[in-house]
This record gives sequence, structure tokens and C-alpha cells, in this order.
Amino acid sequence: MREQFDAREPSELNARLDECFAAYRDACPEPEPAADFMPRLWARIEGRRESQAAAAWRRWTEAFLSLAAAACLAIVLLQVVPQTAPVYYHSTYLDQLSEEAGPEHMLLQDVAQAEAPPPLPPNPANGVQGR
Repeated sequence: MREQFDAREPSELNARLDECFAAYRDACPEPEPAADFMPRLWARIEGRRESQAAAAWRRWTEAFLSLAAAACLAIVLLQVVPQTAPVYYHSTYLDQLSEEAGPEHMLLQDVAQAEAPPPLPPNPANGVQGR
């Protein structure tokens, strides 16, 4: 049933197309619209508009919740991952004094030596000398 269209002239094709449209029109008669056709049509249009607005709000809500969940996860990870503290938080006062240089260092070193306990006297009982 396949025909060669390139062998026909355009006027023949137009006539054949018109015949097909006429046959379709005869096969499917146009229904007469009812009295409530327009109100039902507008009700369907408004219903679709409302559902589209609800879908838009739903998309925004889902995006916001996803962003909030990602932010919460990031905050939790920042709290759980151990942070490295600088070494000077774990060092003693004397460690800091020994690392510093300058004239203040000399002054503080003198203070630290002046506050040191006196050496222990020799103990003749066990033969141990003082520190």
C-alpha cells in the first residue's frame, strides 16, 4: 500500500490530503457542547493551576529540607572531627620559658632559678649525696 509520493504532483497530494480529512470528519462527528461545557472547562483549568502551584511549593520545600539536612550534617561533622590544638596549649610554663628568647627570657629564667627549692643535704645513712 506504500505509494511513491515523489512521482505525484503537489496538487494531487493536496487533493488526497483533503480526501483523508473529509473521511476523518465523516467518521468522527463533532459532539455538541453541553450547557455546562465552559464552566467545566474553567474548573479543570483552575484545578490544574492550583496543582501546579502546590507542586512548586513542594519543590521549594524539598529543596529547603535537603539544604537544612546538609547543613546539619556539616555541623555534626565539624563537631565530631578532632581539631588539632596548638602545641602551646599542652606545654608547661617552663617549656614555654625555655623556648622563648630575648631579654625577658633572661629575666624570667632568673626568677625561675630563684624560686627553685634548695638542694637536699647529703644523707650519710644510705650514702646518697644531694641533688
